[in-house]
Amino acid sequence: MKFFKTVSAILLGVVLANAGEVEDLIGELGSDDKVKRREAARSLALLGPAARAAVPALIKGLDDEEEQVFFWSVTALAKIGPDAHEATPELIKRLKRSERRYKDQVHVRIVHALTQIGTAAVHELIGALSSEHRSVRLGGVRVLGNLGFASREAAPRLFDLLADDSESVRFSAGSALGRIGDVAYPQIMQGLSAESALVRTAAAHAVVWIPANSRPAIHLAKRLAKETDNETKVAGLNALTRIGFDGERLLGLLLPSLDSEEPRLRQEALSGILSLRPNSRSAVPHLIDRLVAEDPSKRKQAIDLLGRMGHDASVAVPKLIIRLGKADEEEKRSIRNALVEMGPASIPSLLNSAMEIPLTKLLGETWQADCIGGIGIQAVSSLTNSLKENPGNGAGLLSLVALQKIGDKSPTTRQGILPWLEHEQAVFRGAALRALVASSTKPNTLMPRLQAAMGDSNSLVRQAAMDALASLGSSAKGATTALVNSLDDKDAAVQLSAIRAIGKLESDDSALAERLVKFLDGANPETRLAVVVSLGGFRRLPDSAVNSLVDVLEVEDAETKSTVFGALAKLGSSAKPALPALNSALNHENEVVRTSALKALAKVESDKGRLLNALQAKLDDKASSVRHTAILELGELGSDARQAGPALFARFDTTDDRQVTMKALRKIRVRDVQLYISILNNEEPLVRFFACQALRRAGKNAKPAEEELRKLQKDSYDFVRREARRALESIE
Repeated sequence: MKFFKTVSAILLGVVLANAGEVEDLIGELGSDDKVKRREAARSLALLGPAARAAVPALIKGLDDEEEQVFFWSVTALAKIGPDAHEATPELIKRLKRSERRYKDQVHVRIVHALTQIGTAAVHELIGALSSEHRSVRLGGVRVLGNLGFASREAAPRLFDLLADDSESVRFSAGSALGRIGDVAYPQIMQGLSAESALVRTAAAHAVVWIPANSRPAIHLAKRLAKETDNETKVAGLNALTRIGFDGERLLGLLLPSLDSEEPRLRQEALSGILSLRPNSRSAVPHLIDRLVAEDPSKRKQAIDLLGRMGHDASVAVPKLIIRLGKADEEEKRSIRNALVEMGPASIPSLLNSAMEIPLTKLLGETWQADCIGGIGIQAVSSLTNSLKENPGNGAGLLSLVALQKIGDKSPTTRQGILPWLEHEQAVFRGAALRALVASSTKPNTLMPRLQAAMGDSNSLVRQAAMDALASLGSSAKGATTALVNSLDDKDAAVQLSAIRAIGKLESDDSALAERLVKFLDGANPETRLAVVVSLGGFRRLPDSAVNSLVDVLEVEDAETKSTVFGALAKLGSSAKPALPALNSALNHENEVVRTSALKALAKVESDKGRLLNALQAKLDDKASSVRHTAILELGELGSDARQAGPALFARFDTTDDRQVTMKALRKIRVRDVQLYISILNNEEPLVRFFACQALRRAGKNAKPAEEELRKLQKDSYDFVRREARRALESIE
C-alpha cells in the first residue's frame, strides 16, 4: 500500500510539473519574440497529450506570421491528438490554399493533424466536403480516407465527390471509399456502374484498397470487359493488378490492351502481365503467338515481355531462337537481350542450337556464346553439367567457349575443363586450353601444360596455346624459347599467334626483334600489322628494327601507319632514326595518322626546342584530335612551353579546345597577366573562373586585371563572382 502511495505521489508531481511548464509555455507562445514563440510551440509539441491545456493558444499559433511557429503549432496539435478536437474547425479552414511559402507542406501538416485528432473530427470533415474551395474538399477527403472505417458515415457524401470537378478530389474520394471497407461497397459498386466515365474511373481507385475476391473487384473485372473509356481501363487494370486479381481472368483483360493505341493503356497492360499472380506463365502462349505477328512492334513487345518474365517464359526460348534466324538486325538484338535477361532458363536451348553448327565455326564469335557470356556466372553450373553430358558435340564445345568468356575462377569449373585437354578431337583440346587459362587464378602455373600444347600435332591446339600465352603477357617469359621455335611452325596461323604472343613479353632481345623483322618481307597486311604491334611491345629495339618500321610507313594503309607510330612512341628516344618520317607524317591527309605521328614525335624527339615548334605548328590543325594532342603534349612540357602561351590562349576562341587548353595551362603555369585578362570575358563561365584562379595566384602582380575583375562581380554565375572576389582580395 505504501508503494502505491509513493507512485501516486510521483505521478501527481509529474502532472503538476507538466501543468506548470505548460502554463509557462502558453505565456511564451504569446511573446513578441519570435524565437521564444517558436521554442514554446516546439516544446509543447514534445510534451504531446500533456499539453492539451495549450490547445487554444496553439490555435492562435496557426496564424503566426513566423513559418516555424505555425509548423510547430500544428505539429503540437497533432501530437495532442483527440484532446485537440476543438481545433478541428480552425484546422479545416486552413486547408484552403495557403499564402505561406511552403504551401504543400502546410496542407500535409494540417491533414496529418486532423487525422491524429481522429473520430471526433469526422462530423465537421463531412461538412468540409461541401466547401467551394478545392483544397478544403481534397484535404477533407484525404483525412476521411486516412481514418478508414471510422469515417463510414461519410460514404454517401464521398460517393457524390466521385463526380467532382477536380481530378485529385475524385481520385482521393474513390480511395477513401476503398479504405472505409465493406460498408462502402454499395457506393463503390454504384460508382463502377455510373454513366459518367469520370465517376467510373474514380470508383476504380477504390478497388486498390479492397480484397481481390470482393464484390466490387469482381464487378470491376466484368465492367472492364466492355469498357470503352481508356482512362477507366487504365485505372481499372492498375487496381486489379495491384490487388492480385485472379490471373486467368485478368489476362483476358490485359491481352487486348497490348494492342491499344493509347500508350498509357499499353504500358498498364505490360506491367499487369509482368505482375500476374501466382506467376505470369499463363501469358506465355499468347506472347509466343505474337512472335510471328506481321507488325514488328507487336513482335518486339512480346520479345521484351518474355525476356522480363525470366524463368517463367523458358518454354518460349526455342521459339525465340527460331525467330532470331528470320529477324533483322534490330530484332536480333532484342531477342539476344531477352535471352540474356531470361538467364539460366535460356541455356539448354542455346546449347542445343549449337548441335548443327560446324565445330570450327563455334570457336569464333557466335551469338550463342555472346548470350551465355552475357548471362555470366549464373550460367556456370549449367555449362559444367553440359561438359559431362555432351562429350563430343557442338553443345560441349560451346560450353567450353562460353566458360572462357565468363572466366569463372572456381575449382569446380577448372576440374570440369581438365578432362577436355585430352580429348581426341583437337578443336576441343584447343577450346579447353583457352577456357582453363581464363578460369585459373594463377595462369603462370599452367606454363607446363601450355608448353606441352605448343608441341601438339594439331595446329588448332598449337594456336590456342599461343593465344593463351599472349593473354599471360610478360608472365609467359618462361616460354620464350618455345615461342621463338613456333615462329618456324608450318602453319601460318600458328606463326601469327606466336608473333603476337612474343610482343606481349616486353622483351629487349635484339636478335629476337630482328627475327620478327624478317617476317615483314612480302608479308600480307595481317602479318605486317601483327609484326608492327609485336615490335611495339619490345622495351628496346636495334636501329635496324626501327628502320624497318620506318620502311613500313611506305604502306598507304592508315591503320598500319598509326600502329607503327604507336610502336615508335613506346620506344621513346631510342626510335630517333624515325624522326624524319614522323615529321613528314605530321602533314598526312588522314587525321588519325597525323594524331598518332604527333603523339610519337612527343615521345621520340629529345630536343625540346624542335618539339615545341612542331607542337605549336599543329595548334591550328583543322582536326580537333590533332589540335588536342598538340595542346596536351605542350602541357606535358610544363614550364618549358611557356613561350607557346599566346598560341594556346588563342585556342579559347574555339569551343572544342577550351577544356584541354585549361588542362594544359594548369601544368605550364603561364605568368603573363595580360593573357589571362584576355579571357576574362570569354563566353564560357569555366574559362572566366580559370582566369580568375590564375590571377588570384598572381597576387599583387595581377593589379592590371583589377578593373575587369570588378566587372565580374556582377557575373551571372555565382562561382565566377566568388573567384573574382578572391582574386581582388589577393591583389589588395
